[in-house]
Amino acid sequence: MKENPKSRIIDSGEKLLSLFIQSVHIQCDRGIKTRIITLSDGKASLHFEAGHQKHIFEIWPRLNPSRKLLHPRPEAGTKPVLLLCPHLPDALAADLQLAGINHADLNGRLFVKTPTFLLDREPKSHAYRNPGTELSPFTLKSSRVVRVLLSRREQEWTQAELETHTGISRALVSLTLAELIERELVEQTRPGSRHLAALYQLKDFDRLLEEWSAADDWGKRGIIDQYSLLAADLVKVAETARDALGGDNVFFTQWFAAHLRHPYTTPPLVSAYVKSKLFSEITWGRRVDNGGNLWLITPRDEGVFQEAQTVGGFNLVSDVQIYLDLLQVGQRGPEQAQALREWGGFAK
Repeated sequence: MKENPKSRIIDSGEKLLSLFIQSVHIQCDRGIKTRIITLSDGKASLHFEAGHQKHIFEIWPRLNPSRKLLHPRPEAGTKPVLLLCPHLPDALAADLQLAGINHADLNGRLFVKTPTFLLDREPKSHAYRNPGTELSPFTLKSSRVVRVLLSRREQEWTQAELETHTGISRALVSLTLAELIERELVEQTRPGSRHLAALYQLKDFDRLLEEWSAADDWGKRGIIDQYSLLAADLVKVAETARDALGGDNVFFTQWFAAHLRHPYTTPPLVSAYVKSKLFSEITWGRRVDNGGNLWLITPRDEGVFQEAQTVGGFNLVSDVQIYLDLLQVGQRGPEQAQALREWGGFAK
């Protein structure tokens, strides 16, 4: 089918599911009754009733189809699923059909096979397109889920709990979990039902941290303002910043924070994330272009403040955040990061 240049790009799982619910109309010429059930955790299922047989398929939305979809979902087990994408290319759809994977897209394609009936429909249009890039669980917003899972490695979560805890949308939580499960970094420890929410838990702490480290870009995470303070004692520098800007607005990271958690190297400076740019009129320090002994960082996403901790009267970001923030800076930052990670109390 020739691509329509005016076709609409679908860039969120919530939009994908909503459009499918609005647009899917299953012909009942074989006496097949259908309905879609939506659950409180953002999931939906497609129900078929043919004769005395009932078939239920969990709808699995994916924005960017690829051949890895041919492999079974780790958490699905034997539970029937319906793969849903904005657009499925003909070649991939044919392979999905051969693999016995039920699938649909917003352009009218539908393949559902059960012991009692078969639905096999070709797309009727090319009104919708995929966003073109695969979802990364390590974007500024999605990484809020990753940070929480790494910081509370033993805890089980429902999607609703993660949504409330991270402050991001239900759809983004759902898509992030789906991607982490597909990468076998997170597992579903309890299946969901109409009356009971599914539970999710971290599966591979080390590999998840490694993948996040590889995808992370320190330079894009915040804006640094450097200051020079006369105090030679870095504890005094940190106390001055904390007391002047308000303890609830300043969260220390990198060398100073790592030193408080697990001393390894002498901190070369003090760095801290600030919740708002309250420091525009600082009189207790001199603004410098480089070489300052105080870095105040305005983050591009407030997720850095999540899973914070208090040590020695100072608010610190999470151990995982301290580790990431040290990896891409000099002055023995990577050494301090590795020592922190190898410490028995890391992220515990």
